[in-house]
Amino acid sequence: MSANYALIVEVAGVSIRFQSEMEVDICHLSTLFKHHLVANDATAADHVVDIVTIERSPVPEDATLAWKGYYHGVGYDGKHENTLKKYVSQDKRYEYFDTPDGGCITIDRESPHTVCSLMSWKKLFSKKKERANIGSLVILLIHIIMARHNRYTLHASAVAWKGAAIVFTGRSGQGKSTLCTDLTKLGAGFMGDDIVFVYQEASRIMIAPLLFDAKLYIDSQKEKTFVDMAAQSGCEAGAALPLQAVAEITQTRQGLSAVRQAADEHRLFDVLLEAANNIALQYDSAEWLSLCANILEHKKLYNFSFGDRRLLNVNVLDDFIQ
Repeated sequence: MSANYALIVEVAGVSIRFQSEMEVDICHLSTLFKHHLVANDATAADHVVDIVTIERSPVPEDATLAWKGYYHGVGYDGKHENTLKKYVSQDKRYEYFDTPDGGCITIDRESPHTVCSLMSWKKLFSKKKERANIGSLVILLIHIIMARHNRYTLHASAVAWKGAAIVFTGRSGQGKSTLCTDLTKLGAGFMGDDIVFVYQEASRIMIAPLLFDAKLYIDSQKEKTFVDMAAQSGCEAGAALPLQAVAEITQTRQGLSAVRQAADEHRLFDVLLEAANNIALQYDSAEWLSLCANILEHKKLYNFSFGDRRLLNVNVLDDFIQ
């Protein structure tokens, strides 16, 4: 392809070169990944992504439908009814992730190369063409690339505390973003309000941040606002940290927030699966299960009762350090 525009970002120790024939794609990505940009975009990268414009689906007619379902982060305005489809080529080399909003991600399983195709179509009652937005595919795209490099996506928030990472899980609306940003304002390090990455480095379990702007309700606003918590907290490099603990959030809204060890220690595996954001898409199951086994052996599951925000004290995080 003719790529006139490019940038390199680094996420979880993996450098990714995005290249496109359209400047708008690179501008959008540079805004999203502003805390992950690599200064010299001429350097070699671990993974290359070509962003192209198409007018028909790149999925071959003989490709096999392997999976379909909802993926957190695909679709406009968080519409959960959107359905993602995964196809596999006959020779098993290529995987195609086809989204309902006109995008398709093609991954080459034999090389660190991915093509992100954005559909272009004519607008109704107009001769003008409309093109799918790269922003609607970014979370899925980064998920797929990270998995190719043994970094596994968790739908979770996380904070840094005393040299380690504490991860908070829970269904959408349970307060992951609110809790981690409140703790960040009180002195913890911001590691992401919606997505983090877990992987193994030697014998250590590591958590790496995705430093996108946090999406929060501010004061009495009815709509969420994007807030650059990484900048507000002075977070710079966004380095990976050893995992200290995993906690499920339970909202109480009253009294002091409290930490307690989960009664069912085996539930930690279920929590990891729920937070893994559809591992059926592309995870190497053996690698993922090995990582889970290591987490289960060395870490405990906690419950974080999220009480009155006005009474929240960052020192509650000391209860995770034993």
